[in-house]
Amino acid sequence: MFNEKVAVITGGASGIGLATARKLLSEGAKVVLVDWNENVSDIAKTLNNDAVGIRCDVSSDTDVQKCVNEIKEKFGHIDLLVANAGVGGGPNKAHEVSVDEWNKVIGVNQTGVFLMNKYVISEMLKTGGGAIVNTSSMYGLVGTTMSFAYSASKGAINQMTRSLALTYARDNIRVNAVAPGYVDTPILAEVPKDMKDAMANQLPVGRLGKDTEIANLICYLLSDDATFITGAIVPIDGGFTAA
Repeated sequence: MFNEKVAVITGGASGIGLATARKLLSEGAKVVLVDWNENVSDIAKTLNNDAVGIRCDVSSDTDVQKCVNEIKEKFGHIDLLVANAGVGGGPNKAHEVSVDEWNKVIGVNQTGVFLMNKYVISEMLKTGGGAIVNTSSMYGLVGTTMSFAYSASKGAINQMTRSLALTYARDNIRVNAVAPGYVDTPILAEVPKDMKDAMANQLPVGRLGKDTEIANLICYLLSDDATFITGAIVPIDGGFTAA
């Protein structure tokens, strides 16, 4: 399905990003894992010869430009982008959020998605188009009493996605977003079981999501099966936002 397509995945060294990389590779894509993890190159090598890893701070304009240029030099073009890198921040109410925490969360989650879209779209415009999926959250669709900075950043991703989709629709560039609920990824590895159970119980389906389930949706939105879909924010949250 993705034969010879070049896919760039931020936050690609673990969780949803890594699951997406595995699926894209299994369907013929060449994949670039972009991550702040210093072992990202080694992680890419464990996948197959069509995967490479680049360490990058997605909140840095200089880093992202350098990263995209490196990908362009190696592969010549970029067909697919999954802007997935993100951080959670603390479970704080608005009056408890420090400026440092705010800047970190907004820097990675919001500015990082902007920068990756900006520079990858610049390349896609030269080569006839492409497909992009940004990773939002169910907390970009509904309010929450906690995780104020995180929720704000994910809401911004939704609006960026819609605006990008409208701006580049006639350039054969599709831009969508997925909005996952609670997913059992390495981020939750340190969370006590009783807390994970409580999170699962908040979802109508009564369980946490799997990274492969999110990856399946991302790959569908990137595929030629979804060529009439752009500007969509697709919840994949076990029914949470249906309530």
